[in-house]
Amino acid sequence: MSILSSETILYHTSYTIIDCIDLSKCKSLNDFGRGFYLTTAKEQAIRFVNAAIRKGGRDVSHGYILAYEINNYGGLSAFEFEATDANWLHCICGYRRGIASVCKLWDGYDLIAGKVANDDTNATITFYLNGAYGEVGSNEAVAAALKQLRPEVLENQICMKTHPAIDRLQLIGYETVEKYG
Repeated sequence: MSILSSETILYHTSYTIIDCIDLSKCKSLNDFGRGFYLTTAKEQAIRFVNAAIRKGGRDVSHGYILAYEINNYGGLSAFEFEATDANWLHCICGYRRGIASVCKLWDGYDLIAGKVANDDTNATITFYLNGAYGEVGSNEAVAAALKQLRPEVLENQICMKTHPAIDRLQLIGYETVEKYG
């Protein structure tokens, strides 16, 4: 089932409450490039609290799970990875490494959706990019990396890349979540 067809409530994790989304403050070397990242999985958002606090560079004891509503995606140019496959892997690797020739394939979209490559997947992606599974881009290396990533357990993410996409979001509430560990 498409992520973009069924969900109207999306979650974002942050060290602060975000009333006005500023794309210029978003980092560019993320899974789907510069953008505002959300998920339909509230549990995933909660798991990202420590990472959000760390990335924010703040010494605080809690973060926030922000809930946004989106009424429709109509009129937006959207790309959804329906499978965690070679294209998904190369998109993530391309954006994380800033490889322009790869990124240009997806740069024209208002939003990109697909599985998240979270902190648990970083080692596998690094091994893949360093040739540990074979020649980068080869069918064997891709298959080995995807098997290690266990795509069946990865949650989803939606990257809002443009102002027209961001303008569709409305903050409807937030929840304070204590830092753990």
